[in-house]
Amino acid sequence: MNETFSMVIAAPAERVWALIDEPENLRGWMDGLEETTFPDGVDRSRGVGTRFVQRIREGGRVSEYQGVVTAHDRLRQLGIEIGNRAFTMAVEYRLTPVPGGTRLDYTAVMKRGGGFVRVS
Repeated sequence: MNETFSMVIAAPAERVWALIDEPENLRGWMDGLEETTFPDGVDRSRGVGTRFVQRIREGGRVSEYQGVVTAHDRLRQLGIEIGNRAFTMAVEYRLTPVPGGTRLDYTAVMKRGGGFVRVS
């Protein structure tokens, strides 16, 4: 499964970035997201390499997904890989200032058989 879309959001890049990069804002738009945790803590100066775990309600059960930040260029690009034993997704958000707001370009590429090792 590959998915791409692009949209213009009537908000500055700082606001759009906060919605995709700050864990407390993710629950406002990610269906089923219950929590995001960081096994190694969060080092905002580092970005790339930051590991995280997301617990997402899917129907009547909660699934756990391990992830890592693969690209982090503040206000411009955020990339992550997230998955479990069944699949891995490479997700990228790109932000571009445009008149009247910010263009958000989103790409998600799914690969079968995730190579993630359980984060503890």
